[in-house]
Amino acid sequence: MFHKLNRTTYHADKLYSKIVFLSRNKLLYTKFNLNDTFQNRINLIFLHISFLFVKAKDLNSNMYKDFYQKMFDFIFSKIELNMREIGYGDISVNKNMKFLVKRFYDILLNCEKYSKRSLNFKSIFLRRHLTLNNDLKRSNNNELIKYFDEYQAFCLDLSSDKVLKGDLNFNYKWIIKMAVPKRKTSKSRRNKRRSHHKIEDLNIIEDKKTGEFRLSHHLDLKTGIYNGKQILDLKK
Repeated sequence: MFHKLNRTTYHADKLYSKIVFLSRNKLLYTKFNLNDTFQNRINLIFLHISFLFVKAKDLNSNMYKDFYQKMFDFIFSKIELNMREIGYGDISVNKNMKFLVKRFYDILLNCEKYSKRSLNFKSIFLRRHLTLNNDLKRSNNNELIKYFDEYQAFCLDLSSDKVLKGDLNFNYKWIIKMAVPKRKTSKSRRNKRRSHHKIEDLNIIEDKKTGEFRLSHHLDLKTGIYNGKQILDLKK
């Protein structure tokens, strides 16, 4: 009924879960304004795993081939399963899988030379594979480049053992630009603003006829008289 996963499958599943977690980061869809589409999700998975494959080349050839093949098979089997769950038919799944394999190799080849590329090339590369909600803004594009620059540097600093075990704990530090005043508020402006921050005295007077205390221009609640006229009949 139950079966144990072998160690290699467990590590592949762990690494894939980490990659999916990174590709579903809210930051990518809010601050970077990426479209939350199936194609964008897949391309983000390809981008994140490709930088790890580049790092895995530090392994000896046999270990790298084994790691690469198992991860490649595992990722595409998961993608195919997800496509079928969404409702893709057999024919459309096969067509899309061929397209995705080509897309993956295109991303992988560019990721291998990513660090040596210019800022303009990185911008075009990311713009080709990721779509935004509106017209691409330079600020959003630059932030996206910074994100993948930091992720690539993180991957290159990983040990080979962590890559094989799927220990991928990448946290992108988003710098929040706080609003600050343009200039110092002068004492004069501050004091003018505070001029009405005071408790005003109530204008309480003594009624000439009854001798009761009441607010000026208000009804005497004990007699019901206002300005010499009986307004309220308190006897009722």
